[in-house]
Amino acid sequence: MTYMNDAKGANQEKANQEKKDKMSYRANIKKQATLLAEMLINSPEYIQFLQAREKLEADSEQTNMLNELRQRQMALSVAAMAGEEQEAADDFDKMYFALINNPIISDYLFAEGRLFHLISDVEEVFNKKLEIWHMPEIVEAYEPDELLN
Repeated sequence: MTYMNDAKGANQEKANQEKKDKMSYRANIKKQATLLAEMLINSPEYIQFLQAREKLEADSEQTNMLNELRQRQMALSVAAMAGEEQEAADDFDKMYFALINNPIISDYLFAEGRLFHLISDVEEVFNKKLEIWHMPEIVEAYEPDELLN
């Protein structure tokens, strides 16, 4: 009887250690992710983004104009995915070019783009290292810089 209890105890102890090890590696991953987030928070791109966002949010009229542009952009995207004609594309383009000449909105969009580019670079590293995509030719051909042009 004692032998069986010892075996059960050893098995339980092994299971507990495996659980601790699993929690430990997960905790380490979260710790490293937190460090990465802190690095991003301290990056020039994020600081510039916060400054530009603060200026934008200080002016509700400009914030509303940018929000309207984003809503139109989303509507165009949905229409394109549905295969519908994009009659409002010209109106969107006119509004976009008018807003891009607005220094506060332009600064915000530029800062946002730089931050998203940095985040995209991090995501690209994860995708390549983890081989999340099973289409290597797409991952290798992916160039986030092209999205900004």
